[in-house]
Order: sequence, then structure tokens, then C-alpha cells
Amino acid sequence: MAEWGALLRRCPCKADRGFKSLPLRQFRRVLVVAVVAVATPSTSVVSAASCTQHHTARPNDSWTRLAARFKTPLPELLALNDATSRTPLFIGDRVCVSAQSTVKKPSSTEQFTRKQSRAIIREVWPDDLEDTALFVAQRESNFVHSVVGGKGGCCVGLFQIYWSVHRSWLAAAGVTTAEQLLNPRINAEAALALYRRNGNSWRPWWTNSWRP
Repeated sequence: MAEWGALLRRCPCKADRGFKSLPLRQFRRVLVVAVVAVATPSTSVVSAASCTQHHTARPNDSWTRLAARFKTPLPELLALNDATSRTPLFIGDRVCVSAQSTVKKPSSTEQFTRKQSRAIIREVWPDDLEDTALFVAQRESNFVHSVVGGKGGCCVGLFQIYWSVHRSWLAAAGVTTAEQLLNPRINAEAALALYRRNGNSWRPWWTNSWRP
């Protein structure tokens, strides 16, 4: 024992710290990553039932990169997958990257004149909002209720409602197909609901030159 103690006194080196030689915060980071990797198996991101294009997540995929790659606006991509910008993506996840399809006007669609469309907007929207609503509808569709515009036929009717972005909450309100938005009354009611969902704001129709 005496010889062992003398040897320790002569040793100029520090005692071996074992695991502690790795900085604690780094060790914790490695541990957390390992736990997440084990505890979170790869599962499919929730996608729209009528999704028209899927993508299987690969290494380095992110919501912004997928939005740019598939030319889908980020808000739409997130809405299609019931996600937020903080929702994690894992390798192997099945992601909906598009739900756009051409909206075909049914042959039985009732026809409305521009005058009738304006009258419907006045009936649906509150008096203090109807003038602005008329301005928006004129700019968006020129009061033609059957207009389908935007990239890939994304936007429908008097107020050019972006169907794939808003389809989830519209379905809860009874609007289950894009063709229903070709009806001017349904479209005007959906536009008013959209206005209210945005905190009584015209934000969904903002442009660079018009923000009331």
C-alpha cells in the first residue's frame, strides 16, 4: 500500500474522469438525440384525404425545402398535412405535397348574372363591410361566379377562395367540394367566414398595393 501511495504522489497527471471527459452538456445533447430517435418511430404525416401528390421524406427534407421543390406555398403545404412549421419530419414520412386538381364546372350549375352576384354579396355581408366586399369580389372575379383561376385552378368563385388551403375548415362548414364554391351565395358566405377567421381582417385578399 505504501508503494502504491508513493506512486500516486509521483504521477503528475490528472485522474481519469471516464465519461466526464465528454463535456456534460454535449453528453446530454447526444443522449437526448438518441432518446428522440428511439422513442419516435417514423410515422406518416397526416395528409389530406384527396391528396393528388405524395412525397416520401428523405434526409435533409424540411417543410420550406419541400414547398420550394414542389412549388407549393408553405401555408398550403402545412395545411395539407395538418402541420405547423415546427412539426418534425422524419425519414420515411409520407407527405402530401399537392391537392390541386382542375375544378370542373358541372353542367347543371345554375347561372347568375353579375347583377345577381352583387345583390347576393350585399345580402350576405354586413352593411358596414359590403362595399369593401364588393370591391374585393370585383377585383378577384369581376362578379363572374363561375371563375376558376390561379395556378392549377386553385382559386374558386366570386372571392377566389383558395380551395386546397381552406378545405379543412370549409368541410366542417358543409362545403365538401370545390364545385360548391361556384355558387355565389356559398362563396360569399365562405368569404365572410374567412374574413372572420382572420380576426375580421381582409388579409387573405391583400396585395402589394391594397391593404385596407
